[in-house]
Amino acid sequence: MRTGSNGEIAEDAGRDWLVVLGFIGVALVIRLHGLSSANLWLDEANSWQLASGPWHEMVRELRGSPVGPLYFVLLKLWIFAAGESVFAMRAFSVATSLVLIPVTYELGATLLSRRVGLIAAALVALSPLELYFAQEARMYMLTALAAALCLWSYTLWRSAAANAMESDTRVNGWPLVRYAIAAIALLLTNPIGGPLLAALNLDALIVWWRTRARAGIALPERRRLTLSWIGAQIAVVAALALYLAWLHLDSAASSQAWRTPLGLERALREALMLPFDTIAGQRFYPGDFAGAFGQLWHSHSGLGRFAITLIVQPLTLIVFVLAGDAAIRQRWSSRYAAESLPALASGRRLLLLALVTPLAVCVVISISRGLEPPRYFFYVVPFFLLLLADGVLSLSPRARIASLVVLLAAMTFGTRATKAAITRDSDYRATAQLIEHESSPGDRIMIQPREMGSPLRFYLHARETPIIGLAADAKAGDELATLAPGRTWVVMDYRSPLYTLAPAELATALRSPLERDAYTADVSNGVRVALVDTRAPTK
Repeated sequence: MRTGSNGEIAEDAGRDWLVVLGFIGVALVIRLHGLSSANLWLDEANSWQLASGPWHEMVRELRGSPVGPLYFVLLKLWIFAAGESVFAMRAFSVATSLVLIPVTYELGATLLSRRVGLIAAALVALSPLELYFAQEARMYMLTALAAALCLWSYTLWRSAAANAMESDTRVNGWPLVRYAIAAIALLLTNPIGGPLLAALNLDALIVWWRTRARAGIALPERRRLTLSWIGAQIAVVAALALYLAWLHLDSAASSQAWRTPLGLERALREALMLPFDTIAGQRFYPGDFAGAFGQLWHSHSGLGRFAITLIVQPLTLIVFVLAGDAAIRQRWSSRYAAESLPALASGRRLLLLALVTPLAVCVVISISRGLEPPRYFFYVVPFFLLLLADGVLSLSPRARIASLVVLLAAMTFGTRATKAAITRDSDYRATAQLIEHESSPGDRIMIQPREMGSPLRFYLHARETPIIGLAADAKAGDELATLAPGRTWVVMDYRSPLYTLAPAELATALRSPLERDAYTADVSNGVRVALVDTRAPTK
């Protein structure tokens, strides 16, 4: 309950927004620092290839993709204005992530309290997982923003509906319009956001059921609100139907055939690790205990890993447990006034539905088709942080301060680890430099597997050089034999069966002697490039 005059309330809100602006400033510094240090990896290169090409090619490619088109359309407009450098493309995700901070604050202030909103906004600004996707040229940060806006708009409409039913007045329909727009934007950015809409409809159903026979509620207004909500869902479903009719469903489904099943136990473990990824920015495995202790025992270089694994992450788990327990105890010990609407006042229930429903869908899908929760269900992270902030505030003052210190320490270690990783998947920067420095007119490039041609072409300044893509299971020697005699740069990603062959075995597989053979990235997860000349006699 807020007390005091309107001027005091406005003054408090004004101070809150100054603090939120401070969070945005800190987040901006963290996100812009080293924004272009890491290489543009495969998925980001695909974003560049789609957004930098002609409109008709982008439309054709997106019709066979399971990912929605909205991000790529916006990225194409962004590239037109800001350029297509690594910094410029990732800056779009940075801008999106900064908008998510005040939206998170508004969600917390509307559903729970202003202090919850402030703590959650700070956690969003400092989370290493938020940092990672803010520095990636993909649609995941835009998906998170669309999901937060969708939930916020629904929250505003739900609050207005509660007031309208109690006073028998007309409700402002703009929040519901904004909800429908945000829901459509969410589905057109990434259809995997659909479970959030299911959670919101479940909450609306609970509200409708619990208020169906409540005294003091105007039934005509309740009917109008019910019909309005149904109309908004029809608009969202109609937009989704049009999108599905435009999409080539067979191609979109076949593009995900490579995903392997995880099984129930592993799928559950992956989903339950999301809180640790959010706070510490890295995966936590029980086997790390022994490794971290041994590393600390033999050298001081393992101190950081020891601190994260043996101290920070277990303490973070304790914070999760204590905060959740305090929030549950506070919830069950509270008493609602007789004139209040319990179903409409429960912000915690809404956040829990918004968090648990998508993760439950993630587990069900991952049993047969593996999905990474930190990536594909990243949009639930602000909802988790809001619940965490609510739980922390339910603790005693001393426990609250200790919990915030632990969370800040975990995020500091996680941010440091995220910043230290300057390579994401295969790094084609050195490969492109090698080919450009040593290539001759008429050279060509053959790459296996073919999809890795996107990051290589991005870093090649001489983009007119022909790149021949090979399927992952294709025989490179057979393909070389069909080409006209000449020099060919054979680029092998670590996914290629040729990557680990000894030089003599590689020459035999390519049916040509090697003039050049080099690893241009870390041999455990990188790129190998060989130069062969089919005009030379085979030894």
